[in-house]
Amino acid sequence: MSITIAKAKGEQFAAINKVMEEGQRLHANHLPHIFKDVSPVMPKVFFEEILKDLDKDILVAMDGEAIVGFALLRVNQAPPFESVQSRTYTYIDDFGVLESFQGNGVGRKLFEACKDWAKEKNSEHLELTVWEFNERARSFYESLGLTTVNRRMSLPLKDDHSK
Repeated sequence: MSITIAKAKGEQFAAINKVMEEGQRLHANHLPHIFKDVSPVMPKVFFEEILKDLDKDILVAMDGEAIVGFALLRVNQAPPFESVQSRTYTYIDDFGVLESFQGNGVGRKLFEACKDWAKEKNSEHLELTVWEFNERARSFYESLGLTTVNRRMSLPLKDDHSK
């Protein structure tokens, strides 16, 4: 297995969505009140907008010509409030590796490419959200040196029968 990392191209839309669908199913199974099991996961117009935006990108991990992982990245600026430090950071909106390729260094290689991309954009931090149920992902990110800086909490206000 020889994994390469590259910027996504327009013709890779369907292949990237196939990788996204595996993660989407996992999230929809665990959090059906938030996620739907849909295909495609990412609308094509959104994909095309990312490819045109200099402050956004999609990186793909490829085994030969097959896409086996992806990362959606965007540069953010902290709001211009006196109460927060002025900073530029890169946010990973989505990150996934096909389950059959997990545990083989693909995610690490892809994450290193995300760090490089963020540094090229003069970002001071690389941030992401990981869902509490996803222990495997949390462990993976912690092994890369990420730490928890906040926790989003939720309280259901309707019972299961009133959806």
